[in-house]
Amino acid sequence: MDKTKKTSLKNCISKIWKSEILSAITLNLLFLASILVFCDVKYEVSDDFVMSAILSGAYGGSLNPHLIFINVLWGYLLTPFYLILPEISWYLIFQLLLCFLSFTILSYMLLKKLNRSMALMVITLLLTVFGSDAYILMQFTKTAMIAVMAGSLVFLWALFEQRSLRIEISAAILCVIGTWFRFNIIYLAGGFLLFILIVEIVRVWKNETDHRRFWLKMRKIISAGLLLILVVTGCKLFDDYSYNKDPEYKYFKEYSEARAAIVDASDYGYEAYAEELQKIGISENDYKMMRNWNFADNEVFSLDIMQKAADIIQDYKKNVEISKEVIIEEIQNRGLQGYPVFLACVVLTILSIVFQRKNCWTAIVIWGIGFAYILYCFLIERTVYRTEYAVFLGGFLTLFYFWEKLECENKREFIEYRRVCVIINTVCLFLQLPLYLPDRSYQDVDSWGRKEYIENTFYESWNYKASKYRKIVNKGAKSEELINEIETHKENLYLLDFQTMMQVFYYDWNPWKAIPTGEFDNVLYLAGVTTNFPDCNQILQTYDAEQPLKALINEKVYLVDSEWKTLDQKVQYLQERYYPEAKAELYKELDGYQIWKFSKE
Repeated sequence: MDKTKKTSLKNCISKIWKSEILSAITLNLLFLASILVFCDVKYEVSDDFVMSAILSGAYGGSLNPHLIFINVLWGYLLTPFYLILPEISWYLIFQLLLCFLSFTILSYMLLKKLNRSMALMVITLLLTVFGSDAYILMQFTKTAMIAVMAGSLVFLWALFEQRSLRIEISAAILCVIGTWFRFNIIYLAGGFLLFILIVEIVRVWKNETDHRRFWLKMRKIISAGLLLILVVTGCKLFDDYSYNKDPEYKYFKEYSEARAAIVDASDYGYEAYAEELQKIGISENDYKMMRNWNFADNEVFSLDIMQKAADIIQDYKKNVEISKEVIIEEIQNRGLQGYPVFLACVVLTILSIVFQRKNCWTAIVIWGIGFAYILYCFLIERTVYRTEYAVFLGGFLTLFYFWEKLECENKREFIEYRRVCVIINTVCLFLQLPLYLPDRSYQDVDSWGRKEYIENTFYESWNYKASKYRKIVNKGAKSEELINEIETHKENLYLLDFQTMMQVFYYDWNPWKAIPTGEFDNVLYLAGVTTNFPDCNQILQTYDAEQPLKALINEKVYLVDSEWKTLDQKVQYLQERYYPEAKAELYKELDGYQIWKFSKE
């Protein structure tokens, strides 16, 4: 019996090893399983948490597919799952699934293109560096780049190598869904994909002596490509239509665009824009309120004023010259060379020189494109890790796209190259081990220390920090006192200061669990990405707080803020705009969070 079992197991392993698709699925399943078992999956930024809350109906009485940053089609796709099992965060699960499918189809392509040992080496490097980053710190921009690049690369490979229609369609679907997550990611992926397209067309031109057959092949490729572009564009137009057809959602979208143009732009200080801002009635304190995410007054910070302020800030930026010395210094200070994703790209480049001499010239062009993207980010002074991750991922995937099966002249050469592959695999897996040793320091943190525990590691969501990946946030003490205060006093409206709460408080909710419908029916951010979102406006109307800043003096309205952040700006704003004697008094302090009560005298 034991012998029979061993034989069956051996046959099963042999079947998986011989099948590229089964090998790809097995490898990726094992890797994802190890992440789920040993690591603490969490959202890298609060935007994903907010979108998952909107989808589950936490801000209203029903599910809402309008996900702010992600195409409404994704919301419609996930809605039935919330109706079937409302306790589960399908938003997180399907984002993990999209990454898994993307890495799996890339692994399949590599196993088809390369020698087995070489393919396993590249897959290991891809998963241990880029995969672990994407799985442990989920973020929709990173997910979008993974899906778009994976889908596009395999789509092009299937077209030019004349693979099955099933592969083409699967890859195209991944690409389309990737654009749902962040449409503008196509501009980041576009440079790499255009280079691949040019090289592939030139190769076909050189290899195809019959010009008629060449144009027949090009016609098929162009037709398939145009169809994909048409579908992507159609999905984007549908998303735009879903917002524009409703006046409330249209206003929200236009307001969000103006808000982003202000808060995401470089801050040169009020004096730089003073003359123009004063013309539209924006004082120095008003400007600080806008820049610090405190624009919670649709009378003062109306859509028209926000759009005009955004234009003033953007026009000034166009005339600012940044010296190359400043750019170089900023790049050095950014520490890109210390990112694991950067080091993975360096390793793959060296391996390309060693194993792929015929095509190693492509590395020069690819990293030229990558450097151009990075440089552009510094020029517009918009440097965030998720964008840098996307650039390095794009370069990494494009580089291995040009790898070909290695032809060894003799057995000794084959053994040598396989030995190198084994060494690289071993090193990658060894470096992966620390991720599987979770940081247990959360066990020493009580509810009052949790805020500082989270802030010290996760507050700067725009920066890379190695400790984020090992930190545990889904276990241990939560901010129970503050949460209990909010949940047991539904007669009150609690407004949260963006800078104090946005990158901290959401870690009190387990990302695997859906936030119950109506959970946040008495708690909102004073201002943020949800400002003027219809569900949130409905909550404000319920508490007679349509102008949140002005409503701070209302009896049942409280502000969760920090004395050392922007509280003084809010007091000054109320004094300048509405109540000359306005003041703020500390009402309670719970779990390290301060709750303030405003009065007009």
